Amino acid sequence: MPALARKILIIAALDGLILSPITNTRSRSPPSKPVPGTVKLDYKTRAITPYLQGDVTKHSDTGEHSQIEAQGIVGLLNVSPTNSFLVAITDSKQVALIKGQHPVYVITNIALIPLSSRKDAGRSIDRANAGRKPAVTDGNASDTETEIDSEEDPITPVTSITDDVRSKIDEAGRAADMSRSTSIGEDVIGKKGAYGRFTEKWFSKRGWTADRRRASGMSTISADGDKKPDDNLQKKPENQPAPPTTEGDIVQGERAEDAVEDSDKGPVEQKSEEVAESVKETVTHSLTPKLLHTTKLILAQSRSFYFSYDWDITRSWAQQMSQTEEEKAASASTPLHKKVDPLFFWNKHLQKAFIDSDSHGFVLPLMQGFVAQTTFSATTSTEDKDSDTVPAISAAGDAAAAASPEGTEATATNEPVPEPPVRTSTDSLAPSSKQDLILTLISRRSTKRAGLRYLRRGIDDSGHVANSVETEQLLATDSWDRCFSYLQIRGSIPLFFSQSPYSLRPRPVLLLSDEHNAAALAQHFANLHERYGKVHIVNLVEDHGSEAVVGDKYRDFVASYNDRVGADNKVGWTWFDFHRECRGMRFENVSRLFSTIGPELDQISFTFTLGKENPEIKQHQAGVLRTNCMDCLDRTNVVQSGSARRALESQLKLLNVSLPPGGTTFFNLLWADNGDAISKQYASTAALKGDFTRTNKRNLQGALTDFTLTVTRYFTNIISDFFTQAAIDFLLGNVTSQVFVDFEAEMRTSDPSVSLRRVRENAIDVSRKIVVADENEQLLGGWTFLSPHEPGEVKGQMTEKVLLVTEKALYMCAFDFSLEKVVAFERVAVEAVKQIRWGAYITETFAQSQLDEQRNCGVVVAYEKREEGRERRWAFKAMPAGNGVEQGKVEREVVREAVEVIKGVCQRAEVKEEDVVGAEEAKRETGLVQRWGYAVKRLVWA
Repeated sequence: MPALARKILIIAALDGLILSPITNTRSRSPPSKPVPGTVKLDYKTRAITPYLQGDVTKHSDTGEHSQIEAQGIVGLLNVSPTNSFLVAITDSKQVALIKGQHPVYVITNIALIPLSSRKDAGRSIDRANAGRKPAVTDGNASDTETEIDSEEDPITPVTSITDDVRSKIDEAGRAADMSRSTSIGEDVIGKKGAYGRFTEKWFSKRGWTADRRRASGMSTISADGDKKPDDNLQKKPENQPAPPTTEGDIVQGERAEDAVEDSDKGPVEQKSEEVAESVKETVTHSLTPKLLHTTKLILAQSRSFYFSYDWDITRSWAQQMSQTEEEKAASASTPLHKKVDPLFFWNKHLQKAFIDSDSHGFVLPLMQGFVAQTTFSATTSTEDKDSDTVPAISAAGDAAAAASPEGTEATATNEPVPEPPVRTSTDSLAPSSKQDLILTLISRRSTKRAGLRYLRRGIDDSGHVANSVETEQLLATDSWDRCFSYLQIRGSIPLFFSQSPYSLRPRPVLLLSDEHNAAALAQHFANLHERYGKVHIVNLVEDHGSEAVVGDKYRDFVASYNDRVGADNKVGWTWFDFHRECRGMRFENVSRLFSTIGPELDQISFTFTLGKENPEIKQHQAGVLRTNCMDCLDRTNVVQSGSARRALESQLKLLNVSLPPGGTTFFNLLWADNGDAISKQYASTAALKGDFTRTNKRNLQGALTDFTLTVTRYFTNIISDFFTQAAIDFLLGNVTSQVFVDFEAEMRTSDPSVSLRRVRENAIDVSRKIVVADENEQLLGGWTFLSPHEPGEVKGQMTEKVLLVTEKALYMCAFDFSLEKVVAFERVAVEAVKQIRWGAYITETFAQSQLDEQRNCGVVVAYEKREEGRERRWAFKAMPAGNGVEQGKVEREVVREAVEVIKGVCQRAEVKEEDVVGAEEAKRETGLVQRWGYAVKRLVWA
């Protein structure tokens, strides 16, 4: 496939940013001429065009230029027509090595470069450079400069900046130097990353002893028998999965030691005010600084976005190994972004400008989720086997049956997994007493219905569910000539339901009709069947109490679905009440579940390939296990790790190797870190029950930790999640920048994946069928409007109601959208309508958008109630047009359309275009307490 730019020089030129691929990483000087693939990103038009001019370093008005070296481009963040930012990857860490030659990285830092002017862009670049680690001199250049697969060292800033900026950098450097010891030994050890992989290995925090013992085939255990992990590894940093201790060389960007090294950088921790300072003159909306800060938190500080330059991490091992020779040949000339799975291509919307301009060398696909890798050694059998004869894939028995009394050893360094020596598939595994193996875990979070815990639950109209994650466990020999792949998935219960974020244990509320739920659930399982084949469900929610409300419906809809489909498409069902079965912290009782579903797991099995250069698939995984609880986090983590352990033990049998009882610490740590990462992305905290996943033991300390995490989740859910959800939707392209205008007014956003237009059209149709008794009464128009809860009022609490107009009457229907039922309605004959008054309808005055008369418009229909002998009125305010990418008409146009229809049938009614509630009147009605309340909410949420 066409090569991606692994190093990019970004230069703030006079009329745009110059993006130039770096082909010679040893050179510290900018290229005198544009290299092939260089493009210019125009400040004014945001157009991306090939840059073919002369010396790029002289393309400025003063000869001075600001520039930064990036490891990739995330895309363009277009906040408004005049406010855009280039998002570039400035730091990353290698977390895995696929097939010994394809590195995978996690993003650890990004730069947000404004496109408002050269001055603003240069200021942002200079700030990004100033915050990075000290440059490596040419005399001490490490392998990082020639091998992109070693990202332990930071990219050296390639800068030519003004004296003023340089003096500030020097001052900051001198201040930092004065605050620490400057002895040679401490300097070398403290800056080991800057001197290359050799010194990092030898001057590691564990020193030479651990390496010497490891090289001798000894475990890294002290003489007294206790493991001596680094103290830093015992502290799990905030917003990062807990790190491993000594067993299992888990290479990932989430470790505490990495966080300690990164703490010296500074830019990851900088505040939103610092991020946005360089563009404060161009900020068009008050929430832009918060958006920039949140974007950096999501893309960089979360350490949850991964990429590879030459390996498709979005597709499973089986998918990539199943390609025919023709497909492989076609793939070789196809850009990576055209081959990745769109379901896991997280920055596709941000990359649209580069894709449309055919700048394929800059389109680096990102995947959110988790990637980590560990190496370990297992004892092999002394019985010689002909490895060319692939052993039969036998059904796995009880998990304990795979255990062996032999020893095991796991390495525990901080280096990326080195490329193992090549061995052909004809080499026998038997002669060696130990077999080196590599375990890789890849979790892929879906872009569909993406978001946070209580703001994204259940399913959408297209069959996509919240917290949908595909997790693949790869077990390979050190030469990758034998590889096993085991896939599992998790996802929210595929029904329409919601839960309030304002309760510690909120009761689930079912939404929409049974027909609507059945259709969405059927689409969901049709999608899964097409992607994975046979599906077996493990439902872990309680079968009593509040969770049973949605659990019972789930069971009934699955049974109904199975009755309608053929035998090949039926889904398996197991309901395991985790809390009841494992009460009293007896999580080991989860083994009862695997005793029940063992036969189904044996049928699903796993994928097995033989050969390194052109692997041959000897067995395909024949289905997938779908696990869910309410959040699909804590209980799901325990069950998924148990299922993966079962698969691992079966695979080790096929390799003729074994592990002793308790010899899977490396496995426990890997899966515990995966659970923490998935939990932080969805619930903003580490996973509950993590102590059991790590140690296979449950104790009081773990229960207390879970309580603390539960409280933390609660406050996060009600404070920061609302804006973060809006930012996620915006980054994915699900909504426009209008979402932030609406957020400032309402302090919340709607769910763009649920088609409100479809829901409202359904409400109109259901209302018509129920309230219009005369079949000959033709419907002329129907709308959903906001209307005061109290009849006859113009002000007060607003609820959504349905207005129907026929040639004989007007109908106002109170509609329950969660149950899709008409609660009550009132009918008014057209002859009784006396006046139609429409215009500005201002109900709140806190945000500027609430004072916009085009967006805040309504109509009042006055009519005579003959039996009461007095005049009454209905008040309707237009619903917000929405912030989705497919917005409807402007609110005032919707009201005008309704007025024209009503006026056409109510010939005697007086029509007046005047304010229903004007801005001045609304301001007078807004009390001091209301203003204080909004100010507090804005302080907390915005």
